[in-house]
Amino acid sequence: MQADPPPYRPPTEVAPGIYQVPIPIPIPLRYVNCYLLRGPSGWTLVDTGFHDDLARAAWPRALAELAIRPQDIQQILLTHYHPDHVGAAGWLQQLTGAPAYLPEPEVEQFDRFWGEGAATIGPRLTALFAAEGMDEENARAVGQHHLRQLERVKPLPEIRPLPDGSRITLGGAEYEVIWTPGHSDGLAVFWNPADAILLANDMLLAKITPNVSIWPGCRPNPLADYLASLKRVSALGARLALTGHRSLIHDVAGRAAEIAAHHADRLAKVERAADPGGSTAWEICQRIFPVAGLTLHQLRFAMAETLAHLVYLCAEGRMRKEGARYLVV
Repeated sequence: MQADPPPYRPPTEVAPGIYQVPIPIPIPLRYVNCYLLRGPSGWTLVDTGFHDDLARAAWPRALAELAIRPQDIQQILLTHYHPDHVGAAGWLQQLTGAPAYLPEPEVEQFDRFWGEGAATIGPRLTALFAAEGMDEENARAVGQHHLRQLERVKPLPEIRPLPDGSRITLGGAEYEVIWTPGHSDGLAVFWNPADAILLANDMLLAKITPNVSIWPGCRPNPLADYLASLKRVSALGARLALTGHRSLIHDVAGRAAEIAAHHADRLAKVERAADPGGSTAWEICQRIFPVAGLTLHQLRFAMAETLAHLVYLCAEGRMRKEGARYLVV
């Protein structure tokens, strides 16, 4: 049975001149937190939701409630390539005429998954998961699921890249672009040291942990990337993190420490889940995630995250891979 779509939620001012806009999304997270930042001569829109009926209904309503005309949007900032964050960008760009920015290291991922390389990702994902022991039926279904996402990101926006370490004015404040790979290869956070506000998107989440996964063509060890990014973000001294899902974070360093501890625990569980003679990634995935009750969307992330932990353990010398099987050293 399909769940009812999430209801509309109005924008909320979460800091002076910064409004959180929860856009409904048709996946278990139910909402993506987008943001509108008021500047002296216009507004910055951050992230978009999918391009679907939910977003097309929510955005005009949210803008109207804040008395924002489409032409008042001066720029669109996309934090990373995931479809719930960029899907409606092309439509919103057509609506507002605003330029769209994406962290420079993420442009390649965006192109690979939604541009010229998009049609190959589904088959490559199927092949990757099948090679790691997943049964053919599930592997094919996961690959087809990705292909269905393509309709939720069209039309594609024209993108301007933001280099790591550059600065961008969002609303009335200057933010530094800080590359923090892990959740995606090129994800960046945006740091306003004057107000100690971190636009953290999916780098940090409250109560749930950002997915860290192996995907076709991704960086070789995304969990190592992510743990290093956690340390970098924790050291900034942010008093408020604006997150991509769920609630805001006020203890940024404390939440970063909790997520690091979660991954240490998950790594230990992955080690324990391997048989003495070795196990495939799919066998291990089934032992640490309740795969029978997962949607295809969740199953895809469970398998990809299991692989990320296995790659990390092999790089650390705690496990090794022989053929398709992983063994504890």
